[in-house]
Amino acid sequence: MTDYFNKVVIFLGLVSLLGCASATKIVGPDGDNHQLVTCDSIKYCYEKAREVCEGNYQIVDNNSETIGSQYAVVTESSILVKCDKESVND
Repeated sequence: MTDYFNKVVIFLGLVSLLGCASATKIVGPDGDNHQLVTCDSIKYCYEKAREVCEGNYQIVDNNSETIGSQYAVVTESSILVKCDKESVND
């Protein structure tokens, strides 16, 4: 029963991540406002960065982490971006 429950939880978690990207305004290493964009596919990170920056941005840093078990493998990516102009979206 526990094995079945673990599979269901992992499946629901994976389904909830499909196409997801979020952005959080943070203070970057230079003291200016930046956006930390996290996603399950780098494509979605770029799309979200363009959305929150209302256009162009510079990538300051990036990271990718893959976590797996015998049931699933999940990769989460993140990019730290600095918008070319101040974002009005939070």
